[in-house]
Amino acid sequence: MPVDFQEYKGKRKPINKNHKFPLIRLLALAVAAFFAYWSGLASKIANALPLPGNDEEAPADTWDYRCKVYGGKPFELKQGLAQCSWVIDDSTDVSLLPNPFLRYVSSLRTSPKSKLHWVAPVKDFGNVVLVMHEDSVRSVYFRYMKEDSSYVWVSKSSGCRFPGVCPRLPLSWSSLHIAEGFDFEGQESLLAMDVFYGIGEAPIYPVLSGRILEMGKDSLGYFVEIDHGYNVTSRTSGMGFPVDSLAVGDTVGLKTVIGRISPKDSAAFLLTVRQNGLFVRWNDFYASTHPVVPDSLLSFEKKMGF
Repeated sequence: MPVDFQEYKGKRKPINKNHKFPLIRLLALAVAAFFAYWSGLASKIANALPLPGNDEEAPADTWDYRCKVYGGKPFELKQGLAQCSWVIDDSTDVSLLPNPFLRYVSSLRTSPKSKLHWVAPVKDFGNVVLVMHEDSVRSVYFRYMKEDSSYVWVSKSSGCRFPGVCPRLPLSWSSLHIAEGFDFEGQESLLAMDVFYGIGEAPIYPVLSGRILEMGKDSLGYFVEIDHGYNVTSRTSGMGFPVDSLAVGDTVGLKTVIGRISPKDSAAFLLTVRQNGLFVRWNDFYASTHPVVPDSLLSFEKKMGF
């Protein structure tokens, strides 16, 4: 009996030629597309393509790129320095300047148009000298790093921390500490005073500009008390001579004579400084407003090549 043999095809279903992307592949492709979008790979690839708008730009971490982003004009200087400059006038939106100090200095301008120059090393554009130029007047500020690695802005003209109060010595002579066991009438009150010495009849000046709160004479001699703002007051007492032209409510400056010391070869007067209502030693107060010694400031200026 003849036997017919047929090819064994197995139990698998025939492949549908029109079904090229099974469900699993579609899911895998969707996951890959989502990952590319989420990681930014798609935009990186698009930016790398020679498409309109993909022109090459300066890297975002360069000093000149950052200068342009904040509306400044970059300049390359000598000795590895660079400069970013702004012209400030009534139409300038100072809120777009890169830091609060720049915005504050720009608010101090007194002429219709001023210029701000940020000068710093190219390799360290934060280590800066800031120059404000108005007509023929230049205000220069240094960004100085103190020994504790914190930064302060220091005015070149005064050596004072800026912004803030900038006291001056009331005489051209240095202040002296009150020695232990100092023998003077009213010794207990001297615990809240500092002593200044000078040649007899030398003029006495305010340590800061301000408004006269009180003046008169007490057991120590003539006195003047001044409100300097910034929650700072001073009381100069023990003076030998008053200034008759001054009165309570008058405004005095750093060059206003408020009295004279007694007519002796070596005479003293007393100074009390209070900050936020609390007594502060003169040397501590002066040091806090002059955080950089003059020699260090001069070395910094030479190092900057400015």
